[in-house]
Order: sequence, then structure tokens, then C-alpha cells
Amino acid sequence: MSATVQRLPGASSGETINEALEGDGVVIVENFLSSDLVSALNAELQPHIDACKPRERKDLYDDFLGTYTVRLHGVAAKAPSFPGVMIDPRVLFVMDQQLKPNCTDYRLSAAELIEIRGGETAQPIHRDDDSWPKAAQSASPLVVNVMIALSDYTAENGATVVVPGSHKWDPERVPESDEITQAVMSPGSVAMFTGQTIHGGGQNISGVPRRGLSVSYCHGWLVPVENSYLGIPLETVRGLPERAQSLLGYDIY
Repeated sequence: MSATVQRLPGASSGETINEALEGDGVVIVENFLSSDLVSALNAELQPHIDACKPRERKDLYDDFLGTYTVRLHGVAAKAPSFPGVMIDPRVLFVMDQQLKPNCTDYRLSAAELIEIRGGETAQPIHRDDDSWPKAAQSASPLVVNVMIALSDYTAENGATVVVPGSHKWDPERVPESDEITQAVMSPGSVAMFTGQTIHGGGQNISGVPRRGLSVSYCHGWLVPVENSYLGIPLETVRGLPERAQSLLGYDIY
């Protein structure tokens, strides 16, 4: 793998992050979250992860979602520390630049805890914009993803596979092996990538779990991947900052 992902320091401004994202379609910002915040998120989510039961049904969805992968939604209800992450000014600046040119406002599409465990195979690489019909592609990116590392992301435990520059490709183009790399990073770092950037969960051959939060934002005129109205109790929403409420859909469009 000869492709590389640009790395920025945690003190980088939203402007700097967005510039890198525009150029490569993916950027890693190291130490984006403090170690205390990472510890809090892990502690808050751990009981919910422990309560997960292995899926009994094996079908085609396992090729994409993973047989040995834990996935949790409704993170704003499960982790009190998360809403502050969702409205981080640097993140919102990037979303303003990437999404607002084609919408009045954007929404949280999904906030998903993803823990890839030992034995998991590589997820098929894909573009997140493909979650919606091709008719909407003229407004791409339709979604922008912020992948937050809550543990070490290594080449052996399933670090996200990414293809820098693929956000500018024709949809039919398939990457060569030397155009593919992985978002190797430490806890608290983030990998941001647009909905047109080819990516996928990596293979875990080490047996060490790879834990992260996949936080994505989409145009307000799209149906989000996650239904926050059902996943987050109204009492919880009432206690959140106004901007967080708006991102969860409690606002006029």
C-alpha cells in the first residue's frame, strides 16, 4: 500500500481540516479528543457493549455489517459525553462547508459504535453517498463521516480502509491495490471522509478489538440512516443543547 492519508495535529482549525478534506476526500486529525473524553465515552458505552448478544441469524447482511462486529445506535442516549462531541465547533465548521452549499441545514445521519473483534473479515469497500438514490448525487457529498478512534486503530485489528482522492473519481472506477491504505491512528484521533470517498472496515487478524464511533451528517432534506426520534428518548433530547436537538431533527427545515 503506497497511498497515504494526510495527518494533521489536534490543534488544527476547522479551516485547515476542511482544506485537507477537499483535496483528498479523507484526513486524519490526531488527538482530536482529549484522553479524558475518550475514557468517559468508553466507560459510558461499556455496559451497553457488554449487554450485546451475538447475532443468531446469519445472512447476507453479515458480509457488510460483520459477523464478529458489535454495532450500537442511539449513542446520544447511551453516552452523556457524546452530544458535546456531536456539536464540536471544528466538526460543525467542516459540515457547514461540505453540506450547507446544497441544503438549508444538515442533520445527524447516524452515530454508531462499531467494535470490530478478532476473526472479522474486511468489509466490502463502498461509498456512503450510495445509501441514497442516484438522483440525489448531484448534491454530493450527501454525507460526511467522522470516524472517532476509541481504541488503537492498527493495520492488524481492522483500521478503516480508505482510498484517498476517490471522491473525485467516476463512480465506476475501481481502486488499484497501491491506491488503498488504512486509517491507522491512536485513541482520540479522528478520520474524516466524504460520502464519495471509498472506504470500509478492515479485517481483524490480531484478535484485539478495534472500537470507534462512526458519526455522520447528511443534508436535512434526506432521510437519515438512523431514526433518532425512536432511538433517543424525548426526555434525553430535552436536556441537550439546542444545536444538538436540531441535529437530531427537532427543528424546522
